[in-house]
Amino acid sequence: MAASPDTIVEIPPPEESPVETRWWGLGLMLLAMIIGLVVFLSVTEPRVPPMEWSREVGPPESVNLDSLVATPDGFAVLSGMTTDGVLLWFSQDGASWRSQTLDGAPSQLAAVGDGLIAYGVSLGRMIHPDGEGWLESTDNIVFPDEVRSRQGSGRPSVVGIDDGFLAMSLFGDVWWSTDGTEFDKVVADPDWGPGVEITDLGNDTNQPPSECRPPRRTSPDVPPLVHTGSEFVAMISGNPAEPFGIWPVCQPEVWFSVDGLTWTDSESTLDDGAYVYDMAWRDGRFTAVGGFGIGQPAAWTSTDGLIWEPIASFTTLTDLDLYTVEAGPAAWVILGRNSEESGSVGWTSNDGICWSPLPFEISGGDNAVSAEHIVILDRTIYPELWQGETTGGSGSCT
Repeated sequence: MAASPDTIVEIPPPEESPVETRWWGLGLMLLAMIIGLVVFLSVTEPRVPPMEWSREVGPPESVNLDSLVATPDGFAVLSGMTTDGVLLWFSQDGASWRSQTLDGAPSQLAAVGDGLIAYGVSLGRMIHPDGEGWLESTDNIVFPDEVRSRQGSGRPSVVGIDDGFLAMSLFGDVWWSTDGTEFDKVVADPDWGPGVEITDLGNDTNQPPSECRPPRRTSPDVPPLVHTGSEFVAMISGNPAEPFGIWPVCQPEVWFSVDGLTWTDSESTLDDGAYVYDMAWRDGRFTAVGGFGIGQPAAWTSTDGLIWEPIASFTTLTDLDLYTVEAGPAAWVILGRNSEESGSVGWTSNDGICWSPLPFEISGGDNAVSAEHIVILDRTIYPELWQGETTGGSGSCT
């Protein structure tokens, strides 16, 4: 019997290969991972970096980089001795510099209120902004004989506020002056006292040296000391068996003074075996840098100077030594060096908690932070320097 022309013949679909199904699944998983990674990076990586960096040229003549400081509207640095005398170089952005001659032979600058003190071994003068330049006071500041103008760390031995300033020696002595005409010794060696009044000393002169083992880079120096706007805060060794005036400070204890005259030992310390090279303050936060030995860096933060916590960005680092921390309206900056090499390293932060490493091409051991800019430079390649400008970006933690 012949088949009807209307007969429908069903053809079953081909069986799907298990191999093809597996490849499709892997492809979808890979695509999902790529999309997830893109989303993660877009969320965690800042669209705008916190600083925009450019290579600039500093003052063209020989300068004393230990005197580089931030001013209310920029930066200032002293020259070496020239045929015209010592020059004060100043800049608003760290890129364009101007100069004027100063009297005497100052070798160090220190910020005091809205002005500066330019001083040398025994004499100094206040200088204040005056239109497009700076105006020197006609009166000399005569420092006590024990005060040294330059330290191994580059820190000034003078810390000033609007109504006076402290001058420090390597022996632990501290003097207070309201105008530079007279200095009163408010702290006397050897134990940060007795001055006008020192309370809660609690020091045992029979204590053995601490277990602090800092790197080989040590030198005579004054202790880290800052002013917060309401009080002075200093770090000195909590063990009187440790020599005073050696950089860094081993087993530091924190001391406080509201007026620079009366000091109190808080007995607040960092971790056992810790040493500190430098300390800075900004916007209600302290930051200190140092470590526990060669190639074992550490950084700590505190909101009151009493309770200190390690900063997470630095807890896993090795083979580095952290030497300086600077704070200014634009940012925080920490600089250090590789322990076994000559290269330098650095980080910046907007808040003192979240730190971003500097671009690899930027190196230096000296820096200053103003309201909108950062200057970072290296003595080996000066007058070339790096200038950073704030962008409003948030940065990223490391």
